[in-house]
Amino acid sequence: MAAMFRNFPSTSDAFKNFPHRSTTDEGAIRSPPRKAARLDQNTHVSNVSSSRNQKGKATAVPPRGKGMTLNIRSSFDLRPELDGLFVILRRSVGSIMTPPEQANPITASFETIYMACKVLVVMADRGHDVYQSVKLELEKAIDKMVKVMKTPLEGVAWLDGFTTRMDWLHKRLSLLQSILVDLDQSYVLRHPELKPVKDLCLDIIRDSIYAHSGCSSKISSGIRQWALQERTEVLKDASGDTIMDDSPDANDAKQKSRSIVQRLISVLRIVGLFNSHFLTPFVSCTTDFYSKYAKETMEESETLSPTAYMVRCEKRLAEESQLVAELVDDNDGSFVIRAAELALMPRDLMRKLASPAVHDAMTGRRIPELARMYTLYKRIDNLDDLQVAFVARLQVRHPAPMSQEVVKDILKDNIAEIVRDVAKDDDMVTRLLDEKEFLDKILVVAFHERPSQSTVDQGGDIPDARAEDGDEDRPFSYAARGAFEKGFLARKRKPAEMIAKYVDLAMRKGQREESEDLFWKEIDNVLGLYRFTQDKDVFRTFYERALAKRLLLQRSASDALEERVINRLRDGYDPEFGKGNDMFKDIALSRDLLSEYRARNRAHQDKKMSVMVLKFSTWPFPKYEGTVNLPPQMSQALSSFTEFYKQKHKNHKLDWNHSLGTVTLMAQFDSGEKELSLSLYQAVVLLLFQDENKLCYQDILLQSGMKSADLIPTLQSLALGRTRVLAKRPPGKEVADTDEFLFNVKFDDRRHKLHIPSIQQQETVEETKRIELAIDLDRQASIDAAIVRIMKGHKKLMDEALKIKTIEVLRKHFVPAVQDIKKRIEHLLERDYM
Repeated sequence: MAAMFRNFPSTSDAFKNFPHRSTTDEGAIRSPPRKAARLDQNTHVSNVSSSRNQKGKATAVPPRGKGMTLNIRSSFDLRPELDGLFVILRRSVGSIMTPPEQANPITASFETIYMACKVLVVMADRGHDVYQSVKLELEKAIDKMVKVMKTPLEGVAWLDGFTTRMDWLHKRLSLLQSILVDLDQSYVLRHPELKPVKDLCLDIIRDSIYAHSGCSSKISSGIRQWALQERTEVLKDASGDTIMDDSPDANDAKQKSRSIVQRLISVLRIVGLFNSHFLTPFVSCTTDFYSKYAKETMEESETLSPTAYMVRCEKRLAEESQLVAELVDDNDGSFVIRAAELALMPRDLMRKLASPAVHDAMTGRRIPELARMYTLYKRIDNLDDLQVAFVARLQVRHPAPMSQEVVKDILKDNIAEIVRDVAKDDDMVTRLLDEKEFLDKILVVAFHERPSQSTVDQGGDIPDARAEDGDEDRPFSYAARGAFEKGFLARKRKPAEMIAKYVDLAMRKGQREESEDLFWKEIDNVLGLYRFTQDKDVFRTFYERALAKRLLLQRSASDALEERVINRLRDGYDPEFGKGNDMFKDIALSRDLLSEYRARNRAHQDKKMSVMVLKFSTWPFPKYEGTVNLPPQMSQALSSFTEFYKQKHKNHKLDWNHSLGTVTLMAQFDSGEKELSLSLYQAVVLLLFQDENKLCYQDILLQSGMKSADLIPTLQSLALGRTRVLAKRPPGKEVADTDEFLFNVKFDDRRHKLHIPSIQQQETVEETKRIELAIDLDRQASIDAAIVRIMKGHKKLMDEALKIKTIEVLRKHFVPAVQDIKKRIEHLLERDYM
């Protein structure tokens, strides 16, 4: 019908003839008593109340627009209705928040309460009255809650009841917040100085409950009791009865207590008091408990080892981490764990335990124990004490007096003691490699550092150890390297010499059945020890001499392998190793020269003869001063080659070094024919027995033309060695002028090809001394050259500055002693070089 009216044209007079009946005429139909006009939700009550000046007449004015205007007059007042709604709202709020023991039943439905709040706040504009009334009712309800919570219970039992009531209170608060949503959205939102209903209630809870000293102390007491039960083996149930940790009820009791604490954490987080009322007291009781535990554990038995205490620490911290993980997040839990770490492992105690613990672990070679120590010391930021203990163990320093057994245990794998052990020189490098591998495993597995020249597989998370000098902090790796460097100084030169001999032996053996990677790993491990020595010139001298012998005597497993090792030494260790390449060039030229000689003398010379022409400046051998009478066939062959060489190189001088010659002979024994690989000296002596079965020493000396110094070791190698093709009469270890020698026709060996080592071709004590003397002379020349170069560049220097610079220049090859530098300076001054 209304739509029909709106469609009439504006000029229509359709309502002019419609009979009008006034609501004030007599006999008119009246509305029922207290009938009020229905108000639209968008119509503000203030518009109604503002028209009450017209003697109880109310007028509702619709929005502007086209259409009719309807005036409604009523004689009724809305204030009683609004006051009734206010009473319902106030009483309902009190009933909702009052504890169940003291609360009156809620007579109105939640929907009624919600609509009452909406009408009073939104329509009647009485938000201020509603807010103040809600605040008053909340204060009253919280006060009643405080009285209800006053119980004689203590500890975890009190926490149980407290958290139950606070859970109920927070649920009621959420309900109240949803009912009074219009109060927050329509009134509080327009008044920034006021707090929403939830925040208002939380403030009252904090001020009335948590700020109370009795509540705060009971919460702290409950937390301490619970924490003590969690960390001890004796529990108590709610009735106070004792429950042992290994009883069936122990786990249930702990889980129940833990659930109570979890509820406590939840309610404290809601009111924003987690840090002050839980975390702080929990950290405090954690510190107290573990401080007492550490003291009692160390005092309970003098026999408790440091390692055993650290095992307990690791176990305790693991249990603590598991407990904290179930209660709080990682950020909050870190404060508890940190308190436990510092209390359980105080710095003074851990400093005292470091040395004996490291000693026990390294003596027993128990790397997992070292890894445990590293983890524990790192957790308390105290790796310095562990490093000091590690260095002391490596350098045989111990803070406490040591028994003979302890000293013996330390020295057996100490680097300096290994170097000093003269009786085990042959095993020196092997023992050093074992110790290096052990230390490398410690560094990688336990201390998580990359070693210097690692001997172990480091895994993907450890950087490559080939890069020697990085910028990263590696204190344990530097300590291990320092132990080797200082240990090598215990017997200068000898480690470098033995390393060179070890490599020589490895190159003679070759790869054999090993894989290429395994062979090169072994070589790299040995060369890694070479980095620790200051006497790099000693290693180079002995290695080059051994290389020359291997090449000339054809004892090397592979020339290609030799060249690869030389290149690796030259490029990665010492550029002075370039002389080795010159040796290979000489050998290549000698092979070409021999091929040319054989091509020219095919009909006259034995093709089995092999000659190597070498330069004195390249090969580390002194001038040959020995003598020997060669068999006619050998002598003719050498003379023929000498003539050929002089024709090709007229200005070159050719000297023969028979001490390095080798011969292959076929010998007939009763057991059969054998192929013997001999030195030239050995072959000359054996050939004397072609016509004679027995010769005395003097006859052999005369016929061979050899010097006694060369003949005696030759006879010893043939008659007194492992392969005795000659028999000596009378028996004995020494060769006398009156001894007789017989060809041993009864010699037997299952092998057809035999090699008889020559003492001359082996490293002797005398030869080692000659090499050391040559090294000393080379060092003097190097020091002189360094001093002259320095003075040419600086013109004028103080004496101490000159010594320092000389050491800096030469330290890549060797570290000269200050006294030696002083002597060379005096020598140069005497010769007017300075």
